Amino acid sequence: MALCFFALLASKDILAADLKQHLIAAIDAPNGQSDGELSGPTAEFFKAQTHSSAPVMVQVRTVKKFAEAGCARLQATLMQDAVPTQDGKLIPFAVRYELNLCRNGQPPTEGIDLDAASRVLSRNQPIQK
Repeated sequence: MALCFFALLASKDILAADLKQHLIAAIDAPNGQSDGELSGPTAEFFKAQTHSSAPVMVQVRTVKKFAEAGCARLQATLMQDAVPTQDGKLIPFAVRYELNLCRNGQPPTEGIDLDAASRVLSRNQPIQK
């Protein structure tokens, strides 16, 4: 299930506005945090995967601010209670991940060797005839 969720987050077309709002809010917040309940496509996807109708909660914490303005390393946790197990018990469930993000939706360039990345990407391009 975690892999399915990461695929959801990686897709720019599917990333729910409310999750993105929490990520950006944590970047902007003086305390570097944003908490709340998710709704929309991300919450519905999460509920479908867990087979629980309980609310999906989100907690975003700033791990590190980058020198680049409006950019941070964030830790996001999605949580849900009353998730059924195979033996019928109901347990709390959480998925936690970290990502580097700027307010514009792109990753920060700090620490990235752009020349090396360019060389790798150019090797993976189809040969033009």
